[in-house]
Amino acid sequence: MLRLHGFPASNYYNIARLALLEKGLPFEEVVVYTGANDSYRPDYLDMSPLGRVPCLETEHGFLSESRAIVDYLEQAYPDRPLYPEGAFARAKLLELTQIIDLDLELQARRVLKNFFTRSKPAGEVAAEVKENTSKGARGLAKLVSFDRFLLGDQLTAADIAAVVHIPVVRTLCKGVLEHDPFEKIDGLDAYLARMEERQTVKNVRDATAKNFPEFIAHIQKHYS
Repeated sequence: MLRLHGFPASNYYNIARLALLEKGLPFEEVVVYTGANDSYRPDYLDMSPLGRVPCLETEHGFLSESRAIVDYLEQAYPDRPLYPEGAFARAKLLELTQIIDLDLELQARRVLKNFFTRSKPAGEVAAEVKENTSKGARGLAKLVSFDRFLLGDQLTAADIAAVVHIPVVRTLCKGVLEHDPFEKIDGLDAYLARMEERQTVKNVRDATAKNFPEFIAHIQKHYS
């Protein structure tokens, strides 16, 4: 059976977890937090070379990086596909997920520490995060339709990226910078509301809420 290593308070873990749920694949969860080193889970570095979560344990070995995991699941378990048909359509999917991952989530992550410590980032950092997330949001708006799912009538890996990452980006930007990069995107909030009604998404949200206190305790223990 597939085993997913990581923790539900991680949005990247939830990318893989939601993909598994949407594809209806049985899997076990193994809790491990980021920060593997000589004193905390050194064994995990043999599974995930950089100590990142998630890590998927398969019959062939271990696989880290959420995008690689989703691609593996799609190729190894083609039922209930998360990629559209056709080379160009799949490329457009990857184009969109890259914007969500790199131009939105990764940019907002720069103020993650400020969010937890309730501190203000340096002025230059704040300005860059505002500018870059706004730019990413404009790019997102040009690639999606919001008719049902982001890329048409089929739920895809892009929807998984959006429903996991966009709320995190919005929370960080509004909480630290008083800035919502998505405020001018018509249809986004209604789309997200529809996604929140999916049982798979509710499952992810419930697991995140349950795990969050333990995650905070881990952070305080190892990084206070």
